[in-house]
Amino acid sequence: MIDFLKEHQTLILALLPIVFTFAGAWLGAWVQARGGVAQAAAAEKAAKTAATATLQAVREQAEHTAAEAQAAALREQRISAARNLIRADRVLGRVLHTMYREPDSDSTPSYDELLDAWGVVQLVAPAPLTDASSRVLAAAQGLQLLASQRGEAYRLHTQLTSVRSWMPEYHDARRAVEALDAFRAAYAADETNMMEVHDAASAALDRLTTLDSGQALALLNDCLEPEIGPLLTQSWREHKEALDTFVSCARTVLGVND
Repeated sequence: MIDFLKEHQTLILALLPIVFTFAGAWLGAWVQARGGVAQAAAAEKAAKTAATATLQAVREQAEHTAAEAQAAALREQRISAARNLIRADRVLGRVLHTMYREPDSDSTPSYDELLDAWGVVQLVAPAPLTDASSRVLAAAQGLQLLASQRGEAYRLHTQLTSVRSWMPEYHDARRAVEALDAFRAAYAADETNMMEVHDAASAALDRLTTLDSGQALALLNDCLEPEIGPLLTQSWREHKEALDTFVSCARTVLGVND
């Protein structure tokens, strides 16, 4: 081996620079290639991180937008539900007033509308507002019951008291009103002559040709109840208080309080 090196020393010395140059170039290329791979890996990692962050931001924005849209839709549903309940309640109120003035008035359709409106409130509103709507419904039910049971007698009694002195039926109407008032007072006081007073009121009503037997019976039966005036005043006051509470609660839920 040593002899070989000595014999070819000149050639080996000539080739060494070439070998070193080639090795240096190869090593530089290898290092550069490794650096490029690392740089590419770092770039890829950065890109993935940026893409993940962007996707997360987009997802959060989409979720936020969806939540806002859902909240806005729910708010509109609650506004509509509250408005419809108030509207239906007012319609029923007008019908109930009519039942004390006009015959054959029917509150069933308007009451059904109120019941439907109340049901929607129960579906979309929070607990405080549903409770307030239930108080409105209960007050309206009380008013409807009062109108259904005593509206006709109230209307007929008003007709009797509205007869003017120049009308032919004035004296008979006056005697009938006085007899009905006496019967009501006797029943309230549980007097012993109650049936006698009842018969007198019935006879006074029989003299009124404008009344049929059913109407006369309605007037007589109404005397078994307390005076309707104070009851009406109290019932409408309770209804107004319930409706005012509902409106105030709705404004709070919807965030429109002053």
